[in-house]
Amino acid sequence: MDSDFVQWLRDLGRDDLAALLKNRPESVVAGAHSLSRLAAVLDSPGAVESALQRLDAGCHEVLRALCGLGDGCTREMVEEVLGAGPELDRALRVLQEHVLIRPDPQGAIRLAAPLRHAHTAGLGRPVAKLLHPHVSNTVRGIAETLGLEPARRKADTIRRIEEFMQDPAKVSAEFAKAPSSAVELAVELARDDSVFRSSFGSPSPQSPGVRWLLNRGFLISPNQYTSYSGPFEMPREIGLALREHGNQPVLRPEPPMPPTTTIDPIEVDKAAALAATGFADGVARLLEHCAVNPLAMLQNGGVGVRVLKQLAKALGTDQHEIRLWLETAAAAELLSLDGAGCLVPSNLADDWQRSTPAQRYAWLVRAWWEQPAAAMFSKVVDKPGPAMLPRTSAFDRRLRADLVAELSGWEPGAALDEPNLIGERLAWKRPMLYCCAADLVEPIQVNWDEAEAVGAIARGALSTLGRCGSDAEALLAAAVRLLPEAQETALLQADLSAVVAGTPSGRLAATLNLMADQEGRDTASTWRFSPESVRRAMDRGHSAEDLLGKLAEIARADLPQPLEYLIKDVERRFGQLQVRTVQCCVLGEEALLREVSRNRALRELSLQVLAPTVLASSKPAQETLAALRKAGYAPVPQAGDGTVVVERAAADDRPPVVVAQPYYLDFAPEPLMDAEVDELAERLLSQPDEVSSRRAAPLVQPPTPNSLDDMAVMFGDLGRVLAERTAGLSDLEVELLTEAVEGGTDVEIEYRDQNDSSTTRVITPYFVAGNHLDAYCHLREDDRQFRLDRIRAVSPLNRRRRAKR
Repeated sequence: MDSDFVQWLRDLGRDDLAALLKNRPESVVAGAHSLSRLAAVLDSPGAVESALQRLDAGCHEVLRALCGLGDGCTREMVEEVLGAGPELDRALRVLQEHVLIRPDPQGAIRLAAPLRHAHTAGLGRPVAKLLHPHVSNTVRGIAETLGLEPARRKADTIRRIEEFMQDPAKVSAEFAKAPSSAVELAVELARDDSVFRSSFGSPSPQSPGVRWLLNRGFLISPNQYTSYSGPFEMPREIGLALREHGNQPVLRPEPPMPPTTTIDPIEVDKAAALAATGFADGVARLLEHCAVNPLAMLQNGGVGVRVLKQLAKALGTDQHEIRLWLETAAAAELLSLDGAGCLVPSNLADDWQRSTPAQRYAWLVRAWWEQPAAAMFSKVVDKPGPAMLPRTSAFDRRLRADLVAELSGWEPGAALDEPNLIGERLAWKRPMLYCCAADLVEPIQVNWDEAEAVGAIARGALSTLGRCGSDAEALLAAAVRLLPEAQETALLQADLSAVVAGTPSGRLAATLNLMADQEGRDTASTWRFSPESVRRAMDRGHSAEDLLGKLAEIARADLPQPLEYLIKDVERRFGQLQVRTVQCCVLGEEALLREVSRNRALRELSLQVLAPTVLASSKPAQETLAALRKAGYAPVPQAGDGTVVVERAAADDRPPVVVAQPYYLDFAPEPLMDAEVDELAERLLSQPDEVSSRRAAPLVQPPTPNSLDDMAVMFGDLGRVLAERTAGLSDLEVELLTEAVEGGTDVEIEYRDQNDSSTTRVITPYFVAGNHLDAYCHLREDDRQFRLDRIRAVSPLNRRRRAKR
């Protein structure tokens, strides 16, 4: 570990170190042990990539220039490329606050370790790096071709070549002698990615133009073994010399705010409360529908489009909103699978239904906020697929958070007439994620529509509910203030209907669902009483007295007489028939049984008279009960001893259904409070340095732990994980591989590929991800993934090289 980096962190002091930890939250967990461990994590590839994703376009342009100039450049060199100004000052300050750059004691700018060799802005590596692996004769030949006097030492000769290439005038004078084919190829590479690979239609490595560039070191092979075949890389110094001024990085200031109109925030919150109420009520209706009509799922998972359209018709909405309700309910763990694999309400749905409207809404929005992809994607897709399938990206979750964060910085009530106008600002703030505003048109529209559907945005402006974001306590408090109270009473009418104006409470809805059938649910909800619905309540063990008492508790006024007569009439007929399991017998009065035995609707039961008061059925008890009820009778079941069996709702275990999302899992530790960060910074500064220890910190990628073992890698138990995931390696070999990962050093492995062929590779490992080792393969000259269980041997590179000699 760079001891200067550790000392630089120590010199920051508590306040600046705490600010650094806030800017780089991915380093808090893995780097909380010591400053040396923190330095290792901050300079690891995964952590640097996470930091780059949070930078705006201005910072990226400055970083491109810094990487082009190389590690150790000065402020004056940067100003020559970009010019001086407040935007450059801001970008440099932000880059330093994120520890992607830092000043050294001599005033030069040091880059984070992974950026020192980056091909940023299409520029190759410095000429000194490219020439280092080549033999002295190759370096000498390049110097002589350029008209330079070779030195006795290869390093001194490389330094003279480097000084030559850093002088644009000398480079231009040399290119003035070049054939036109060499100039055209060089200019094309300088504007592209600085790498020349021989392919169909491209010049041959033996062509005069390519040979001219190779002889002068304007194209260099990454190693001496591919000097004649390629690929070849253009040194960074040549690329900078050839680039025209118009192609240099240009600092783009932050785009201006789009035009907005001002709306009274109170009106915004009113519209948001209406949408929020409808959203929570829609999910409630969905759960009630699934309880009676379980949703069939496709064999390969998900809910099919045909089922979605049927459900939308039943609930009086469109399939886009059904997708939102369905996927949010699943994410909130309110749905489960029954024995037939159909969707039904989960155990938690009962608790959710009994909650207040504010609690219901907060429960749902927290789940919606964490959804990886927008459920309403069907709005912009010609042929949308099933709902509730795993998503391969968390793009919409990031866009949702950035969209709300942007709107929250505006004045309350600032409304956008066209949501897509915000795309340019989002693309500038997160260029690594969003590329350009044109690519954000459809994603913004979909996420904007979802935010309006849940009440986060209303009338084009961010509501109070939306400003709370993922803060659970603030969201609940805002919902309590804005959402109407749940209704505890219903208007019971003489036409055997019950009307609830507003959102019914969980107790009220449960009471009405017990003895009535729901007919409609919107701003006002309606239930209808019938002999069948009342009999259903009595089947569950309730007497007429119980039901009348429950209705008296929820009625706004006296119970209408028709409703009382209905309940008492059902009770009078209830139990006149008894079904006893024999396979099975129907018991009752002689006159009634004669009527039943002659009923043509019951022919499938093959009823036979066993006695004046006993009929035998050929069907089991449950089927006989169902047939009798369908024919208009009101039978009750009996046990073998003749006692009445009360039918109760099955209290089955209904665990929430889990929609697996294996590809978008992001490791995002909970943000620490200011006091916690200050305490951590003070504790790190109070601990002694561990710079000399090679095991100070594992250089592993922190962002994506898919298992407990991956968490173990993050917390430093890399050796154990490698021992478990490699097959047949000795303790010494595991130790060598662990040290290579932690120290970023080269190691030689024997690897058996998928064709069972054995090869020897020199690799520079980066990190462990699942069952794979991500590393730079020197044989393939590219990043590769190696399955850990196919690594057959590991040996130190220097010892094996000496043995070969």
